[in-house]
Amino acid sequence: MSPSPLSFKGQTVVVTGAGGGLGRTYSLLFASRGANIVVNDFNPDAAQKVVDQIVQAGGKAVVNTSSVTDGEAVIKSALDAFGTVTILINNAGILRDKGFKKMTDKEWDQIVEVHLKGAFACTKAAWPHFRKQKFGRVLNTASAAGLYGNFGQANYSAAKMALIGFTKTLAIEGAKYGIKAIAIAPIAASPMTETIMPPEMLANLQPTLVAPFVLAVTHPDGVDATGRVFEVGAGFVAEIRWERSNGTVFKTDSSFTPSAVKAKFAEITDFSKAEHPHFLRDIDAPSKLKLAATLPSNPQSSPPVRFDGQTVIITGSGAGLGRVYALMYGKLGANVVVNDVSEKSANGVVDEVVKAGGKAVAAVCSAEDGDALVKVAVEKFGGVHILVANAGILRDKSFQAVTPQEWDIVLAIHLRATYKCAKAVWPIFQDQKFGRIVTTCSQVGIYGNFGQANYSTAKAGIIGLTRTLAIEGKKYNIFANCIAPSAGTAMTSTVWTQEMVDAFKPDFIAPLVGYLSSAANEETTGGLFEVLGGWAAQTRWERSGGYSFPSKVPYTPEDVVAKWGSITNFTDGRTTHPTTSAEALEQMVANFGTGEAEKAKL
Repeated sequence: MSPSPLSFKGQTVVVTGAGGGLGRTYSLLFASRGANIVVNDFNPDAAQKVVDQIVQAGGKAVVNTSSVTDGEAVIKSALDAFGTVTILINNAGILRDKGFKKMTDKEWDQIVEVHLKGAFACTKAAWPHFRKQKFGRVLNTASAAGLYGNFGQANYSAAKMALIGFTKTLAIEGAKYGIKAIAIAPIAASPMTETIMPPEMLANLQPTLVAPFVLAVTHPDGVDATGRVFEVGAGFVAEIRWERSNGTVFKTDSSFTPSAVKAKFAEITDFSKAEHPHFLRDIDAPSKLKLAATLPSNPQSSPPVRFDGQTVIITGSGAGLGRVYALMYGKLGANVVVNDVSEKSANGVVDEVVKAGGKAVAAVCSAEDGDALVKVAVEKFGGVHILVANAGILRDKSFQAVTPQEWDIVLAIHLRATYKCAKAVWPIFQDQKFGRIVTTCSQVGIYGNFGQANYSTAKAGIIGLTRTLAIEGKKYNIFANCIAPSAGTAMTSTVWTQEMVDAFKPDFIAPLVGYLSSAANEETTGGLFEVLGGWAAQTRWERSGGYSFPSKVPYTPEDVVAKWGSITNFTDGRTTHPTTSAEALEQMVANFGTGEAEKAKL
């Protein structure tokens, strides 16, 4: 017996970027199922055509031509026309593709503005209504470029991965109000993808092969997909989740050095006993710390990991993690550029490094001023070899209460500053055919966390940026890796107990940073590592075997519900671990051209 059709009668759906491509297809399908539609697009003619098509078919729809960054105006159209808003599809997007060396700040900022600020603004405007009615659905649009990085798309990768961190926090905060948030990484023919894909490929990537999935996960009685991420295209649908290695624990004494990390690095990256955490709390941190104290001294690699003659820039290094990094690099022979907005703090750390026999200079400026940092490094030490992007701030507040200013400043100091510093060192790294970048994510960016939508978004974006830097840098021997550290610092002291702050020392993070940023690291780039209290592990994507609907015959939302078990099955031996957009596309390409015979098997 076929399941009863999923009706959207009484639902009001706002679709951004709905004048063409996926947004148009979503609008038409939602309308055909009885929903009221707000068709948002900056192109009034395109939006009106979609509305006309819906109305002619007997549906209800209105045009909205506001910028998505004016979320209040977008949502007001729904309230004015239909008295409510129940489902928000954050679909609007643009491309500004460029190799990282040539990318302009404007091209970076435009992408972040449309994808991130737009999703934030529209969701923020809808959120009070969702809370009040104890129901809401938010669907955010990520991308394979965000999940895996992609050449020439540092801006886009950062923004799209950031939306996954955003989604996970929205899911956590929305749970008690019946609000669900889902992220998809779709691939479909659209005016946007037409600029980068050949026609024969686009012919197999119709938006109609994505839309039914969107309806299934946003329906009031549909499947529960909140906080989860799915790849969808050409009829293929799969869930993607985090997989974390068991990792290894180091003795937390003076033998915990970059050389010790090198000696046991294979244990950090061993996925034979992998875990699949969903939340920040899915780790027993105190037990790792307790074990670390009982271990014998750490074995050291030979030759030892050192930085003689190399110059390292460390942002936000006037205190906390950055200060400890500076002392470590100074001790191991590096020239250290200590960056902080506080002159007193920066000079204090410089003095500490010098007193310990090292070389250091202060660079007092915002971490967003990457060019100024590089200027100091070059003038004082003649070059730069390593960037540790560490600067950060917190502006914690529930999503309901967070202000646009609190959103913007966290995105600027974490994500934009990381971009600006990487951009400033990049030409030097390319010319000398060597460079190491370590960026700073957070477990909050990986798993989301209540009251930290801005922070989780920014930190997740750093993962996407880092992966693209790794791809673009590989041929120049530029490696980029991302760490998600937990340590007691001035920043975490505002949200942690004093006992935790004292126990989880910044000293227990530095050795991994040292190894990843050294010339001794000749293989690992594009990696994500969780590290705390002497424990270090690698985190990667695991994708379910998924389900392939026939690509020649549109499947339905009801088909998605029926095959949900296959789509989300991680235990049937079919899981994969894609690391590039090309690998991720393979299962979709394999589904090209499947038709009626396969449909009969549904």
